[in-house]
Amino acid sequence: MKIFLDCFPCFLRQALEASRISGADEDIQRDVLNCVMAKLLEISTEETPPQIGSMIHNTIRKATGKSDPYRDIKRLHNEQVLEMEEDLAGLIDRSSSPLSDALKLAAVGNLIDMGPERKWNSMEDIFRDFTKKDSTHFDETSFEESLKSAGTLLYLGDNAGEIVLDKILIGLLLKETGLDITYAVRGGPVINDATMEDAKFVGMTDIVRVIDTGVDFPGVVPEACSREFLDYYHGADMILSKGQGNYESLSEEDRNIFFLLQTKCPVIADKIGCGVGDIVLKSRQGDLRHHKN
Repeated sequence: MKIFLDCFPCFLRQALEASRISGADEDIQRDVLNCVMAKLLEISTEETPPQIGSMIHNTIRKATGKSDPYRDIKRLHNEQVLEMEEDLAGLIDRSSSPLSDALKLAAVGNLIDMGPERKWNSMEDIFRDFTKKDSTHFDETSFEESLKSAGTLLYLGDNAGEIVLDKILIGLLLKETGLDITYAVRGGPVINDATMEDAKFVGMTDIVRVIDTGVDFPGVVPEACSREFLDYYHGADMILSKGQGNYESLSEEDRNIFFLLQTKCPVIADKIGCGVGDIVLKSRQGDLRHHKN
């Protein structure tokens, strides 16, 4: 997905917010904004939002000297959701539709995102009544059909905190299927996206193979990723892609990809054809079939 004009104010908001989170004083915040604005004047409209996001956060790291400004926030989010893990996993175990509810739980967890403007106050708010979420844009049928013929699944993670919900879903898939599952995190710190440090902290590395993309983009841009990641990416029978950043960078890819996310901005919602705040399970192959017809 290429950038839209509506993306530019969000880029600047992210730059200012991340500068403040890093503890930068007002002079450095202004320097960061000036630098980002200058770079935005030169970018190609063919670039994806995650590519611009990487540029913004590299600028902030250089200006502030903080290699991971969101590290404390990520640790807090991981701890908060880990405290709820047992109860949430119990809800899935007792569910009459465990896969459906595990997918919905992972989708609502995608709200734990420090990139877009946040509209939540507590973790409890995010998970309250998640099983009753509207499923208009939730293509569970195609997902289950794809599972039946797949031997390998590459699960592309997104944010810290929500990685615990990914873990619950993966645990269910391991229990109910014979899938060989690989989980992918970012190759370096960017916003509050999950890295190998987060995967180890929440115990993801205890249940499945975990790899990283090789780069610190807040999304998966295949041409920039490591050879190891690309081997898994091209070798997987199906891909479950979590979050807006991964959708932005992979929505045009001709692969058996299912996008699982909660829409947090009008640009993404308009592209998908849903409302802001909707949870989505969307098949890329389904899009291709529709386009060809």
